[in-house]
Amino acid sequence: MSHHSPPPGFGVRRITIEDMAPDCEILINEQLYNLSDLVRSKRVVDIGCGFGRNRAIVERAGGEWVGVEPFEGGAHTVVGSAENLPFSNGEFDVAIMDAVLEHVPDASAAFREVARVLKPGGIFVGYVAFMECFHEISYSHLSFKALEHFSKVNGMKLVKISGGSRFGIDYHKQVLYYPLPYRYLRGFQAWRIRSLFKLKSWATYFAYRLIKKLNHTEASRKSRLYFQVECLRQSNGFQFIISKPQE
Repeated sequence: MSHHSPPPGFGVRRITIEDMAPDCEILINEQLYNLSDLVRSKRVVDIGCGFGRNRAIVERAGGEWVGVEPFEGGAHTVVGSAENLPFSNGEFDVAIMDAVLEHVPDASAAFREVARVLKPGGIFVGYVAFMECFHEISYSHLSFKALEHFSKVNGMKLVKISGGSRFGIDYHKQVLYYPLPYRYLRGFQAWRIRSLFKLKSWATYFAYRLIKKLNHTEASRKSRLYFQVECLRQSNGFQFIISKPQE
């Protein structure tokens, strides 16, 4: 029996672009939602609410805002942790975790608690860091596949994800060059990265057409998915909408 070692960085599985992509709607460099529209006349739990920047948005939209923080000093109304929320089952229409999940030691438990306190038909929205370096005290910088997985195992569904507005590359340069004002160049750098991925996706289209002999429709679909996955793979972080199904 002969044994052949694969090239470095390759596993034993043959993974396709469809395997890597999340099973949801993917937006690149677009705002995923308008929070005031989502929370209109809803009961909202804002987990890790900090100084309560979402409170005015919720209340102007006629919603009821409940803020949660594990530490004193914020604008929250309840002291509690994301892994053990002090609420009964099915109390809320909307749960928000905006730049919070990466700071939760047990992300899996946080998803389980969100699923528990949401009503059937409720939604879980927010932002999570991915290709950011360690900041404050961060634990789990979640990939798009992690968001999909934790949603699924807790009876929820990742419906939409948005990335590609900023990338780990420009983020880390901002951190590296601090206190120089590199942040003002980040938008340009991110545009260059997206443009490179777009050029690569066009090359991928022609490879699918000429080498794989795919028709125009299928080659276009796969090359577009390639662009989306490349952007997600290197995104600074993600906005997400996760739904809890109706019973």
